[in-house]
Amino acid sequence: MLVTVLTFMSGMGTGFTLSFRLGYVLVIMLVVAFVWSRIGFARIDARVRRPNRPMRVGEQLSETVEIANHGGLPNPWIEIEEITDIPGVRASRIIAMPGVIVNRRFQVDVPMVQRGEFTLGPLIVRSVDPFGLFPNSRVYQGADQLLVYPRALPIPDFAMAHLNLSGDAGDRRRTHLVSPHVSSIRDYVAGDSMSRIHWPSTVRQSRLMVKLFDQGEAGEVWVVFDQHRSTIAGRNAESADEYGATLATSTVEKYVGMQLPVGYISYGSHPMTTPPIRGGGGLEEITRNIAISRPEGDVNLVDILAELEPSIGSNTALVVITASRSGDWVAALQGLVRRGVNATVALMDRESFLDDGQRVRTAAAAGNPDSNKDVLVELVGAGIRTYMVKQGHPLANSLADSIREVEIADADTELEGDAGLKPAEARAGVDE
Repeated sequence: MLVTVLTFMSGMGTGFTLSFRLGYVLVIMLVVAFVWSRIGFARIDARVRRPNRPMRVGEQLSETVEIANHGGLPNPWIEIEEITDIPGVRASRIIAMPGVIVNRRFQVDVPMVQRGEFTLGPLIVRSVDPFGLFPNSRVYQGADQLLVYPRALPIPDFAMAHLNLSGDAGDRRRTHLVSPHVSSIRDYVAGDSMSRIHWPSTVRQSRLMVKLFDQGEAGEVWVVFDQHRSTIAGRNAESADEYGATLATSTVEKYVGMQLPVGYISYGSHPMTTPPIRGGGGLEEITRNIAISRPEGDVNLVDILAELEPSIGSNTALVVITASRSGDWVAALQGLVRRGVNATVALMDRESFLDDGQRVRTAAAAGNPDSNKDVLVELVGAGIRTYMVKQGHPLANSLADSIREVEIADADTELEGDAGLKPAEARAGVDE
């Protein structure tokens, strides 16, 4: 527009005919571009088909985008973008629709690498005239929520090493679920399953008798996921919180699958306390909470253990998942162990979750303030079974063997030995 005005002014000031002709051409071009941008974009329609179910980390998000020109002018350049807050994802594509009636369809595949509740949409379509002078944009379809659950990995039976699941001290409780434990029999009632009929009693009493079940010995599992704001280490999918969420989900699903009553407690951005329940009734609720909760809590782990203390007995397995730098809760956990609680700690190695820049800054700081090795030493010294989870290490491998006191002593000796070498000697040792 400015060039057109300047061209006409130049023609009027100099009387140069070519300037007027060039001005007329520019005006015609502006009119054509304006009309083209409006008419060419008027009959564009677009939509996207999104998944309507929760997903898990590791799955592929697949969306189908359809765009059509229903009789408008050709569009040499169209950009389609879906607004989303999924980390690291920018869903956009540029296509050409040169015809008057054109239908295009393409698929967008995005891997889910982090748990959480994300927004998909709206869909924005942008177009421009052939001269690139009058861009247009239009919003299609609203926004939808996508819930991404943590990944549930196969892990070893790391929490039940010494849990007594049998004996006279157990609390036997009646249940309507089928279990290996038959408590008594009763008369058949219409609607009872045929699989519950106790045939020996039926034959003896000449009438249908069905079995009643109980839950067996009360071997409960409690999972405590520490989401205090001070436990933050690492970023996004490679953070200690993300690893902890994966471990918490895997642990809950494993022992629920073993038909054990599993309770869960966490005080993150969405606090939750669920008493031990058997079966998958509360599993989805727990998994959803782990998916949406963030390490923004202000309740310390020592307070969580104090709250939990009245609810757990000697035949309970307690799993604590934390990236804590402070060991003020170790004494409280040791007190529970003395009462017969079978405690296990999965400790996130904070140093392994630092990126390169953080490692440089940490190395320059005296005493490595972001290390939680002192907590590990306290746990092992207190005789509490402890597993160290490191970034990049498979969870199944991290949970295969607990950390022993001799391993910590050997590591300290090796570090002190390396520190005592002169630089040339240390390099020679590495070369050898």
